Amino acid sequence: MCGLCGLLDGGAHWGDPLTGSGRPARQQRLRRLQALNRILSHYRLTLSDFHGSGFLLASATGKQVMVANLDDLWHRVEALCGRHPDPLSAELLAHLAEEASP
Repeated sequence: MCGLCGLLDGGAHWGDPLTGSGRPARQQRLRRLQALNRILSHYRLTLSDFHGSGFLLASATGKQVMVANLDDLWHRVEALCGRHPDPLSAELLAHLAEEASP
């Protein structure tokens, strides 16, 4: 696939922050990225910004896939780690609690 396809603006997505919330869109995007990376670290995955138009999801083994939005993210997580990401799993909640404790 041509690399330009990842840069084309697909328009607003329901998961994108609303404009006018007081924070610049770039800052909101980076804060959301930090929160997602806390969750994804449980699956040994990382998410990085891709030119403000998408995301790059990477595994600990070096596999990388483009992610368009939050809907697409969870499908890609499942494909990379081989298991369905359950936001209410006891292991994930324990991981997040451990990460949050000083």
